[in-house]
Amino acid sequence: MNLIFILIASLLASGVTLWLGLALWRGPKLNSSIEHHAVNATVLRDQLAELEQDRANGILSLHDHAAAQQELQRRVLDEATPAQDTGQRRQSSKSAAIALAIVLPVAATLTYLAIGNPAAITPPPAQSAPAMTQADVQAMVDSLAARLARNPNDAPGWLMLARSYRYFEKYEDAAAAFAKAATVIQSDPLALSEFAETLARSNQAGFKGEPTQLLERALSLNPREPFALTLAGAAALERQDYPAAIDYWQQLFDLLPPDSDAARAVADSIERARRAQAETVTPKN
Repeated sequence: MNLIFILIASLLASGVTLWLGLALWRGPKLNSSIEHHAVNATVLRDQLAELEQDRANGILSLHDHAAAQQELQRRVLDEATPAQDTGQRRQSSKSAAIALAIVLPVAATLTYLAIGNPAAITPPPAQSAPAMTQADVQAMVDSLAARLARNPNDAPGWLMLARSYRYFEKYEDAAAAFAKAATVIQSDPLALSEFAETLARSNQAGFKGEPTQLLERALSLNPREPFALTLAGAAALERQDYPAAIDYWQQLFDLLPPDSDAARAVADSIERARRAQAETVTPKN
């Protein structure tokens, strides 16, 4: 059950219970009856004074004065009699307040559980996405290839297919797909570098010819493209141009964090190129 909902509902129930409980605990006001008696006593005193004044002025006879005085005395006794049920009503209000504080929250909870829908505020359990398998990826690649067969002018689609074939190490298929994506890879240094590597892996000539030309174009677009620098160094090492290989890899090393694994790997490649260069130097007699 949602924690925020429970908190809000508890606060509302507590507020209503507290308000009603305080009202019952205090009970009915007693000051009204006291004020009522005080007012009536004042009125009776005034009437008694008027009665005495009328007797003195001869307006009332002795018999009428005595009868009126007895009537006023009876009313004074009636007004002076205190209420007998005040304490009882007070005690009853406190008991009702205690009972309300216990019964109301319990009744509200039971009513909600009976007619409400607690499951509606409970979030459904999170379902983890199923892991994509190699077969799933292959099925997606096959679907893309089928779509491109129906729409051969989709150059971005051919680039995506070429990278997919490259991922599966299908270098000949990847090279063919890269060629069909020529309109979009000519301005993309990374795609040109990937095409160059694919061609180098798909034939016996390695980086000779078109792969090297593709790398040169990639570096002309972005001289700091890491993958192009990596492959250009490999191509230079392949043709035993050790100074060029060292230069390309040194530029790559300067782009990498000094303490990274990639930087250490590039440093090792530079060191091997330097050793190979040293071994080719003819010793002097």
